[in-house]
Amino acid sequence: MKTKLILALSLCISFKTFAAAKIEDSIKHLKWNGVDVVFIEDNRFPTYDIVFYFGDGALSDDKGRMGLTQHAFNLLDAGTAKLSQKDILDQFEFYGTEFSSDITHEYTTLAMSGLSKDLNTSMTQACSLLREANFPAEIVKQDLDKERSELQSLVANPQALSDRVFREVSLANTPYSYPVSGKLRDLDTYTPAALRAKMDYFLNTVKKRIYITGPKSILSVEKIIANKCQFKGNSTDFVRSITYKKQKNKNSQIVFIPLPDANQVQVKIGRFLNYDEIGDRKLDTLASEFLGGGFTSRLMREVRVKRGLTYSIGAYVSSQKQYGRSGIATFTKNQTVNKLVEVINDSVEKIKKDGITSEDLERSRGAILGSHPFKFENNRAFLAQLLYLDHIERPYAELFDFNSAVMKYTASDVARKIDEVYGMRFQTIFILGDKSIEGELKKLSPKLGKIRILDFKTFI
Repeated sequence: MKTKLILALSLCISFKTFAAAKIEDSIKHLKWNGVDVVFIEDNRFPTYDIVFYFGDGALSDDKGRMGLTQHAFNLLDAGTAKLSQKDILDQFEFYGTEFSSDITHEYTTLAMSGLSKDLNTSMTQACSLLREANFPAEIVKQDLDKERSELQSLVANPQALSDRVFREVSLANTPYSYPVSGKLRDLDTYTPAALRAKMDYFLNTVKKRIYITGPKSILSVEKIIANKCQFKGNSTDFVRSITYKKQKNKNSQIVFIPLPDANQVQVKIGRFLNYDEIGDRKLDTLASEFLGGGFTSRLMREVRVKRGLTYSIGAYVSSQKQYGRSGIATFTKNQTVNKLVEVINDSVEKIKKDGITSEDLERSRGAILGSHPFKFENNRAFLAQLLYLDHIERPYAELFDFNSAVMKYTASDVARKIDEVYGMRFQTIFILGDKSIEGELKKLSPKLGKIRILDFKTFI
């Protein structure tokens, strides 16, 4: 064990030295027409990665037309007055350009990558899509019909269905519960005019940042972004920030979603984390790793290795700027669901009562120290880390000082955090499975709270 720790520390020190000398110092901050730009020069390959950040997301959608933001960005390639969708896709494919978007409740990103020699050409096309996409009705209908079919087919994919429903249930009564992509009832509201208006809002009103890496020659794209995309920045640019009433579960609850003929039970346990519960993200990471981060984690050993109740189980804390959510996710057979929940509950309670040993802590700490450098494995991943830190308004030093910070936490720190985040007295215990298990689940109520039975169709 001591040898493993020394090796992990050595890797940490060598990585920190490399990061400070090679990566951190290479981050340049520029201004393009008032827009903040983060540039990392990388001459290893003749390629580029560029990510556009917009300081608003799905929270900009109006009630009755939720999901409009995601669909506006996803349908940018549907067509313009001059180009059909096929023409657009053929051009991107010819230049080997990857073009994608990602929407959260708080912010939105648009990413591109390809050969650096083709960046100006591809960016010119991307700008034309942003400014000229007219969202042809027939293409929009085709896309929405496909999405409608996929949503209706979720019943055949219990894991995906449980992910969707659990997120909404565990974040209930907060601004973040409604799916970013909207629901079936929203799809008919996405008209070409509404999609175009939503895109214009993001282009003309919302704050932007640009993250770019590649050879220095790619900086010539500045003129295209200013003239063709017409991006500019000023102090009045909008950034999404909201207030909400703090959520605090008075006790745990069991939420059961009956699914016809399900031969496997999806189990998720978690809750909403308020803005004052997500400050120490490094300790959150270590606590999650210890509890359910890998094959040697506490839950994996108790649930799978010792009892064979599942094949895999994981724990996580996911946080944004103003909120977060925690979760334990696994699955089991119909006849073992109660036993599984009881073992999870007992495992968390045992950590609270008995604490954790130094040896167990070092095993989890070593796993985190060894995996952290992989956040720099490719340029896109590295840019994503910088973008996230800017979004939550934290210094880049947190990325490079991560390993040394993790070394400072004690076993009691980790045990306390596990109790605060995962303590079963405040959790939503979510079960999706065949109706036949309802009777067994009711036996959990005296200890783990009242049982609510919901229809999965209301979440689609």
